[in-house]
Amino acid sequence: MTSRERVKLVLDNQKPDRLPFNFWMDRDLMAELEQKLGENFRVNHYGADVVETFPILPFFSEYASRAVQVSDGKTVWTRKHAVESVAELANASYFDPDNPDFYQWIRNDRAKMPDVALFALMVTPLEILLGNVGMEQFFCDMADYGGLIDEICEKISKIQFRAVEHIAKSDVDVLYLAGDICSTKSALMSDGDLRRYCFGPIKKLVERAHECGLKVLFHTDGHVMGILHLFAECGIDGINPLQFSAGNDAAEFMRAYGDRLMVYGGMDNCFVIPDGTEDDIREHIAYLFETLGKNGRFIASSHDIPSKVPLGNIDAMAEAIKGCRY
Repeated sequence: MTSRERVKLVLDNQKPDRLPFNFWMDRDLMAELEQKLGENFRVNHYGADVVETFPILPFFSEYASRAVQVSDGKTVWTRKHAVESVAELANASYFDPDNPDFYQWIRNDRAKMPDVALFALMVTPLEILLGNVGMEQFFCDMADYGGLIDEICEKISKIQFRAVEHIAKSDVDVLYLAGDICSTKSALMSDGDLRRYCFGPIKKLVERAHECGLKVLFHTDGHVMGILHLFAECGIDGINPLQFSAGNDAAEFMRAYGDRLMVYGGMDNCFVIPDGTEDDIREHIAYLFETLGKNGRFIASSHDIPSKVPLGNIDAMAEAIKGCRY
């Protein structure tokens, strides 16, 4: 069974031969291991089943040079955002989403990896705005420019709607929407504000992806247990990562939403994988498989595993996952 066949079974609510998986690491460690283990080592060395791929959609590119960023060589931080308020984006220009160049990365990945599942990642309109103005300013702008935010999100959404159609034609398996809307304690906004600024603008994208034969997953770090109903209302098929260290209870999730939302995630990238023993990691994977994977609606994944992780822990993680068989 190929990786893509394995993942497709899970997406269709069927059990494959074994638990499919993917994992991410801090970029400096990814680069180091690529030098050591070879190109695309997660697939070619460890046998990962999923590759996340990207359309390159240049929203508000004319403002990008205004941002000020700093780096320690591993991580990049934004010191000054591109615009001081969403008001500056009122007359922003937009681009033609039918330009085939925007989807070349996806086509290249499919050509290189015909037997691997491709998840095409696209950030939400809300996340695009947060990236340009910053979270603190955005919360102020919600009070001062709520109507303008609605208008901008609608413009972004219409472009992304066309992008979804091109993504689907690029032979991917999942539309993977991303935007952090939770802290480690709770959602960052009320249900009403999340419906207005996050889920409302993406609902048509979800519907169009389904019409094109794609499943839709959503990434947000943080504690999501209190807003699972919003994902279900929007028609989203599953969430990532169900952050273990943010107090998301896998057993509670399964009792409440296991029949409506699948999990692409689960693995504790903050503590167990980087800091635990190899036995801790094996026990952690076994617990997740037993709790989240019984019905087959589970793809094991992490978000960024930090650079300090011992290579033996990554080896143990991959070995334990591939040992989870149905």
